Amino acid sequence: MFMDNKDKEQDISNSELNKENRQNDYKFLVHKLKSIKAIINMLEKHFLEKEI
Repeated sequence: MFMDNKDKEQDISNSELNKENRQNDYKFLVHKLKSIKAIINMLEKHFLEKEI
């Protein structure tokens, strides 16, 4: 089960693509977490204003 050059090239390009996708996924998740944090802060602020 040895890989020829074509298989190796495909494997390398797939790993590079996966690395890029993971970076994009990470950026997307960080952005979503920041959005969720902002929403929670806004809800807490509105809740506290209603309490007063």
